[in-house]
Order: sequence, then structure tokens, then C-alpha cells
Amino acid sequence: MSAQVSVAPFSDEKVASGKFFVRLDRDLYKIPGTLNLFLSAIQFFAALGILSFCSLSTHLLVRGSLAILFAFVMQTGFCLAHEAVHRKLHPNRSVNLSFGVAMFALFPGSFHFFEVAHLIHHRRNRSDDELEDYVLPSESPWTKRLMYYLLISGLFWLLLPLSSVVVAMIPKKRIYLPEPDGDSGVFRKFAQFLNEVRPGRVRRDVLCAIVIWSLAIPLLKLRLCPVVICYAVFAFSWASQQYIYHVRTPRHAVLGALNLRLWRPLQWLYLNFNYHLTHHLAVWVPWNHLPSVIAEQPSRSYLHTYVQLWQPPQAIAQAWPAEHQTSGPLPARPSSQHDEVELPW
Repeated sequence: MSAQVSVAPFSDEKVASGKFFVRLDRDLYKIPGTLNLFLSAIQFFAALGILSFCSLSTHLLVRGSLAILFAFVMQTGFCLAHEAVHRKLHPNRSVNLSFGVAMFALFPGSFHFFEVAHLIHHRRNRSDDELEDYVLPSESPWTKRLMYYLLISGLFWLLLPLSSVVVAMIPKKRIYLPEPDGDSGVFRKFAQFLNEVRPGRVRRDVLCAIVIWSLAIPLLKLRLCPVVICYAVFAFSWASQQYIYHVRTPRHAVLGALNLRLWRPLQWLYLNFNYHLTHHLAVWVPWNHLPSVIAEQPSRSYLHTYVQLWQPPQAIAQAWPAEHQTSGPLPARPSSQHDEVELPW
């Protein structure tokens, strides 16, 4: 306990440095393995149970209500799978992997595919490869805006199961995509992470998902239309909230994230995922410790940021001149090109 007090909370000065916090003591902030497995089991069976009840119901209002509930329950499942990606779901690696694969089978998709994409996200966050909320000089504004709205409306979710199936069918051990040139679009650059995906592991995950769904469909008498309704609501909910923690943030791999104030019951349901800047600073801290390691609690509204998310992407040169594109808080945009702005760093 004394060891925890000596390094926590993470001070504002440490946060402002924009550097990853290194784990110096493996006894700090222990993984709540038993609790996580208990939550995983509840979430897994709750999600399937909601799909079963929705399949049995014939009332549109009931189906709509169950679909909304399903979206929230699945958000918890995603947060648990996210813990598994960072090897924080359970201290035993085999248990961590097994539950991660099972949790993501309900997404549905490949846990390994998500794992590679997410870990690379931590390295290239807010780089040109992941800058969905601004239009780069080499990009078409209308194409970028169309793709942005498609992504946050559900396409982001749809790409995961589709990509998992496609990669699983590749009869190779590795994928090789040539390096994109400077004029390549953001999605072409983003796809470079596929070079680190192992098709064999994706096949393992897809096979696990097939087994789970092959058992669930007849046993729970799942019907296509109600299941599609539930997943459509979840797809919109999940995709539209994924980018909320990075929209309009500094172009910095670590500081390009937000801690957001969230209604406490939702914060519990999201497993403190709203402490996203803190997570980017110290990915090794388990979800249950995130609120206790920062000096100040989030003040920025989750709802207000969600509304901002739906603003169209701007040309980055117009939104922030090149000299403003650096780490640290972005200053107020000048009212004219001749105004001088005192930078805060």
C-alpha cells in the first residue's frame, strides 16, 4: 500500500510531459483477475440472453428497448476485451487470452485482429495514419467527410467482422502490404497494421466464434431479424463512441486523448473507459485503479464531446496552422492570419 502512495496520483506535471508512465513495481495496481472473470461471464451470458429474449418478442417497442440494453452490455464486453488486449484481464496469460477470444467472439470478430490494431493505435495515435477528424492536404474533403460519418455511424464496427473473415481466408502465415507513398490516403496508411496480423491466429479466433454461435443459435432459438436489430444499435453506439476520446485533441501519441466526465453508473458499465488519457499514459494500470491514479477528476463533459464528434472534419491547415500542431494544449484559433498567438509551451 505504501508503494502505491509513493507514485500516485499521477501529477499534472507528469501528465503534461507527454511521456508514457513506466511500471516500476509489478505489485502496483494488481489485476482484479477473479472480478474480471466474473464480469466476463455475466456479460457473456447477459448478451446472449438479451438476444434470446429479443428473438422471442414480437413487439417493436420491446425489441427496441432490448436492443438499446444490448448495446450497453456489449460496450462492457468490449471494455473487458480491451483489458485482455493489454493483458490486464487476468494475470495468467492463457486465461487472459482464452477469455479475450471468447469475449470478442460476440463482437463478433477476431481478438488477435483487434489486438494488433489497438496496440498499434497506441503507437501512432493522432498521426496522419489515424487522423479521421481533419482533412490532410492530400485528401479530398468531401470523400474524407463521407468516410468519417460512415465510420462513426457503424462502418467502423462492420469492418471488424468482415476483415476478420477475409484475413482468416488468407492461406499464408504473414501479410505483406507495400509501404504507401506520401500521396496515399489515410485509410491506405491505416491498413499497414495488417502486416503485423497473423492469419493463423485470426483463423483460431474465427473458428471459436463459429463454434459459439453454432451452439447459441439453436439453443437460444435466435432469429435473424431481432439479432440484426440488436447489432445495428450496438454498431452505431460503439462506432460513434470510439473516437470520442480523441476528437479535436493535440497531434500527440500520448496527449492526443481525453479524460471525460461521465455519469457514474455509465462509468461503471464502461469500466472507467472514460479515463482514456490516463489509460494512454499508463496502459498497464487496470480499469479499477484508473480513477485513483490521477490528480484531478475529469471536468470535460462526455455528452458535450459526443456532440462535437458530429462536426465535419476540417482542413487541418485551416483549423490549426503548422506551428500549432505540436504536443500540449492547443491555443485558441487566431481570428485572422495576422494575429499573434502566445503558445502555452
